[in-house]
Amino acid sequence: MKYNYATIYNKSAAFYNARPRAKKTLVLANKLLTYGYFLAYGLLWLYAFFQKSFPITDYVRLFLAPALTLVTVTVCRWAIRRPRPYSKDGANITPLVEKKKDGDSCPSRHLACAAVISITFIPFFPVIGALLLLLCPCLAYARFALGLHYPSDLFSGLGLGSALGLLIFFL
Repeated sequence: MKYNYATIYNKSAAFYNARPRAKKTLVLANKLLTYGYFLAYGLLWLYAFFQKSFPITDYVRLFLAPALTLVTVTVCRWAIRRPRPYSKDGANITPLVEKKKDGDSCPSRHLACAAVISITFIPFFPVIGALLLLLCPCLAYARFALGLHYPSDLFSGLGLGSALGLLIFFL
């Protein structure tokens, strides 16, 4: 069987279009997970700020891991120039959410940030870091099901964010 992104996506979209509540839940999940990761990261900074004996090296890592991830994703997107699945140059699918801008798709910035934020938590709050890592596939599914990314965009974003987080915090 040959892999055909548009066929697989259209089956998924038909499921959600036939179930408006499920579609609203998917859109909400995407937003809540996205904002949840950034809120968690901000709370980690607040925790660090109020710790009297927080080492400067940890502040540097807290900043460097996500910053380096964003720069790396931006450079990769610039180099790869993969169109979004909903663009006319992409798979030309109809996403479940209205998108007005076409941008580069690979790697997924959402998944790269979610992964690096998850790993950033592990040295300080291992259980929260593990929980955030377990939520990454949920965000990936939402981004695919909404028609915003190809699966390879999501896997590459997850891998890139994880690798940079591990490199900065554990080497």
